[in-house]
Amino acid sequence: MKKLIFSALMLAAAFTNLKAQQDPAYSMYMFNGLFINPAYAGSKEVLNVMGIVRDQWVGIQGAPTTASIAVSSPLRQDQYALGMVITDDKIGLSNTVSVTPSFSYRLRIKQSRLCFGVQTSFSYYNQDNTNAELVATQADPVYAGNQNLFVPNFGFGIYAYGRRYFIGVSAPHLLPSSLANKTELVIGNSPEAKMYNAYVFSAGYVFGKDPAIVKFRPTIMLKWQQGLPENIPQIDISPALLFIDRVWLGVTYRTGGDYSYIGQAIIPFMQVKVTPQLEIGYSYDAELSALRHFTSGTHELMIGYDFWYDKKRFVTPRYVKYF
Repeated sequence: MKKLIFSALMLAAAFTNLKAQQDPAYSMYMFNGLFINPAYAGSKEVLNVMGIVRDQWVGIQGAPTTASIAVSSPLRQDQYALGMVITDDKIGLSNTVSVTPSFSYRLRIKQSRLCFGVQTSFSYYNQDNTNAELVATQADPVYAGNQNLFVPNFGFGIYAYGRRYFIGVSAPHLLPSSLANKTELVIGNSPEAKMYNAYVFSAGYVFGKDPAIVKFRPTIMLKWQQGLPENIPQIDISPALLFIDRVWLGVTYRTGGDYSYIGQAIIPFMQVKVTPQLEIGYSYDAELSALRHFTSGTHELMIGYDFWYDKKRFVTPRYVKYF
């Protein structure tokens, strides 16, 4: 028998997720900032393609699953760069496919760059009502067909970086798009079915001399989103060690669990530079919030590749990219 209760719970979780986690949460954002900041485009100084697959809250039926591809490159006049992120995000009965092109204007200041980026996003939201599990003996016409919605938005960012540091701020989406009264399952002024403004701050630095076998790189990300209970931001603190300029081992402590400053997750991660062009990474989110009783955790897999690079520049560690 179809179960209406399960369907309602998953829809509530979906809309709450839109409020509490509107953008996909990436645990390995520090390896490609384009996922959180359009001004990052081109900062790898070559054409870079990176894919991330994230299976969140394993063991909970209808939990979020996300697949994203980020592409960016500087142009011939390297003060300009282009980027694009394509994301397929699923939760419960809903599926959102987003295409987010970005443009970055880059100023060189001595050995650093100061970048200004803008992005537009085009999201196609689909609600698969026909797969809802119902217990009612009489069919509900609301669930008779699927519902689709096109949601545009735009954002901006500022990103400064050198060989050993980066710092950035961004607002990924600025239009307060709402699903209320645009789909039959959201009626009235529902606070959960709304895309709230969000702001992200991130920074990192690498400690250690160039010949050092081991280097230390702490990074931090602070994400504040309008509309959250108590206006509490999520904070990621991520210390990591780099071995022989090839292997990253680190751990992230993420706050924001249960809408408070207590821990939400502990996230060990690893990234390996297999070749000068190919990198792979993996992270595991061990949940600390109340969800820990229902899930075995979250898995995230990353793979990236650099095209059209100058082989000679990899002879010296002066050109090792830390971010």
